[in-house]
Amino acid sequence: MLQIQIGAERAAGVGDSLARTVLGWRAGMSEDEAWEAGRGLWKFNADRALSESEAQIINTSGTVLAVARITGISKHGDRYALEGEILRDDPRVGRPTPSPHLSRNPVTYIRGGRSGG
Repeated sequence: MLQIQIGAERAAGVGDSLARTVLGWRAGMSEDEAWEAGRGLWKFNADRALSESEAQIINTSGTVLAVARITGISKHGDRYALEGEILRDDPRVGRPTPSPHLSRNPVTYIRGGRSGG
């Protein structure tokens, strides 16, 4: 599983290629909002990302905000965005991730794939 950790909500830069106005996490956001905030734009190994079946978006406290099945990636300059299907109402959403984010980078890979449900 590919895990992406997002920080506090902030304004997106001018010309965000995903047409986002805000990035990051805030209390009360929906799974769709968390997916849009967290799915890109990142520097990662495209082949490795595509070899993963799921992506998990978490906040800096380790709470799962959204889970999606990875269906592809899109290239945006030297960065990538995930494409996928949100697994709405996944039982992991709203709970602490069973796979703590140990990387200093926002994107990491978790061995074992789907956890907790």
